[in-house]
Amino acid sequence: MQKVTTSLQTWFFPTDRAQQLEQRVRNKYLSIAGVFLLALGGRLAVAETVQLAPVADTTLIAVNPDNNLGGKSYFNSGTTQNFTKNRGLIQFDPLASIPVGAMIQSVTVQFEVLGQPVDGYAAGTFGLHRMLVSWGEGDKSPTTQVGLGLPASPGEATWNSRFHGMDMPWSQPGGEAGVDFVSQASVSDVIYDVGNSPYVFGSTPGLVADVQYWLDNPGENYGWMLLLADESVNFTARRFGASEGSDAPILTIQYAMVPEPGTMLLVSLGGLAFLRRRKKLRS
Repeated sequence: MQKVTTSLQTWFFPTDRAQQLEQRVRNKYLSIAGVFLLALGGRLAVAETVQLAPVADTTLIAVNPDNNLGGKSYFNSGTTQNFTKNRGLIQFDPLASIPVGAMIQSVTVQFEVLGQPVDGYAAGTFGLHRMLVSWGEGDKSPTTQVGLGLPASPGEATWNSRFHGMDMPWSQPGGEAGVDFVSQASVSDVIYDVGNSPYVFGSTPGLVADVQYWLDNPGENYGWMLLLADESVNFTARRFGASEGSDAPILTIQYAMVPEPGTMLLVSLGGLAFLRRRKKLRS
């Protein structure tokens, strides 16, 4: 028998016996910590899914630049047969259904196409661009010449203004890339005719980043602009289902909760406390 100093205590045991005891304590702690961490890992692995309808949508109408179309059951985007432009605005509220601190894993957006130029159509690539400034949806819902909107009331979005009558114009009529909305589309897809609807814009890093940004910075959630990539091509205008109707867009989000740093700290402190208690019992 020899006196051996170990990290457990000063024990009068053979060296190999002291090492065995210490290893048992370590293994026990690692087993407990492992089970706890496995539970946390399982929590991370199980993603939750939510589907959201828009909280606002409207159309910017170049041919009637002071009109609003925010109350209709559809919004427009693209270039008409007469070469007049339309741009759609749409906004969702992820924070209403997803807890703060969640990690967004995937995002898709589904659109129903309800109309196209009566004299035919041309396929067009449409992209979702994150908005950098706020805008007012409005409530105008004309019954004749429905795509042209009605004169805007104060605070409603038009081709000329983010909030009509409030001295808050776009940086340029219809919005300016890089100032009013992000130049690069977060996702793009080709829109054909009504018969191919619905269209699902698949998850991209850009879409995920947009929704994560809105969740983390809800005060800067201004939605997306649905914009035709090449507005010089006519016959590309489309009517997209809006929040006021039964064919509203659907934002599908998968997310998972991330353990708070404090949780991991508690695991470590619990393990240290366990080791200390074992040491005292052995001493």
